[in-house]
Amino acid sequence: MSPKELTPQDVHKVMTTNPAAVYLDVRTVAEFASGHPRGKVVNIPIVFHHPTTQETYPNNSFLEVVESLYAKDAQIIAGCDNGERSRQAANQLLRAGYANVCVMLDGYPGWKAQKLPTTTDNRNGISYVSLLTPVKRKGKKKVTHA
Repeated sequence: MSPKELTPQDVHKVMTTNPAAVYLDVRTVAEFASGHPRGKVVNIPIVFHHPTTQETYPNNSFLEVVESLYAKDAQIIAGCDNGERSRQAANQLLRAGYANVCVMLDGYPGWKAQKLPTTTDNRNGISYVSLLTPVKRKGKKKVTHA
């Protein structure tokens, strides 16, 4: 099953009419901090880039963080820059049992091209570090030694 594709205008309409919908920006922390759609948006990168080699590697905590925040029936719209990472994220979420996952066509550049509202807001509850930390702290409490 492939995720449904929405234009930036469609995404803006969903985000302004459905307060439960969330835009899941799967770009890197640095990309997200440089600007993203305004609204109910969180940053959970699907991959990371090595700072010197620019080699990419998967975010092994991606699904764990999403599952800590959203029910399987949540309306999630994945977005990135060119669509590749958002499709990767959406497919991972669909395989994990999420039923209402879409991707935004044309990514953040398409959003900006349509002159839709943007922000650089990266406060707690939006930034990846603030979303990851409680998940990892909770996970450490579950460790048991044989």
